[in-house]
Amino acid sequence: TMYPNIVRIWKAVTNNTVSGIFGFDGTSNIGKSAFPAIQAAPSFPSSFPVVLGADRVNGSFTSSPDAAKNHNMACLIPCAIDQDPYFRMTRDIAHKLVPKTHPLGGKPALIHSKFFPPLQGAEGKMSSSDVNSAIFLTDTPAEIERKIKEHAFSGGQDTKKLQEEHGANLDVDVSYQWLRFFLEDDEELVRIGKDYSTGSGEFWSTNKVKARLVEVLKGIVSEHQMRRKSVTDDTVREWMKQRSLL
Repeated sequence: TMYPNIVRIWKAVTNNTVSGIFGFDGTSNIGKSAFPAIQAAPSFPSSFPVVLGADRVNGSFTSSPDAAKNHNMACLIPCAIDQDPYFRMTRDIAHKLVPKTHPLGGKPALIHSKFFPPLQGAEGKMSSSDVNSAIFLTDTPAEIERKIKEHAFSGGQDTKKLQEEHGANLDVDVSYQWLRFFLEDDEELVRIGKDYSTGSGEFWSTNKVKARLVEVLKGIVSEHQMRRKSVTDDTVREWMKQRSLL
């Protein structure tokens, strides 16, 4: 159902614009030039005629009173900073894909998410081809513990003496960064950060922080695995069925 809008975006964005944004040149294949429109299309209600009730009949926004109202929905996109160029492009041509009554001229708004580092640290990359780059929802408790202890990049010092003198660098320590996402208790997170960064208290060392992360991740993954076992084919069909969400 997105294809009509993908075609409209292709028509609205020039090759020069796409090349300027993404750095394409004469050696880039046509798929690279075509893809930004596919990324942009979900920004508009009319890409979801069934789900959002914003159908376009013969290109018209006024096929029915309800559809006309639904075409004025605004779009909020949570994404990482690397996705920003796609939606800056989208905002430039958004007015061409919505009715003139749209309060924002069709422009989607973005919330930039915080970076979630791979186990190797900011210089690495999560990949399904590298089993030690991430924790997978199918991992066993033993695999989770091994990965964190052996592969989570540490911002701690090399010796106990240095750790007690200087503390850890929280900005590069993967275990602490992951706890920022997964630990529900904000007060405990502050305490861990204070102890670890000063080399004092209960969580003074890398091993202590890693052990707490392992505990948290085991709980999250085991609960997910338990719930996943209860999912049947009927459950999947029900959730994947195209239906109105209004």
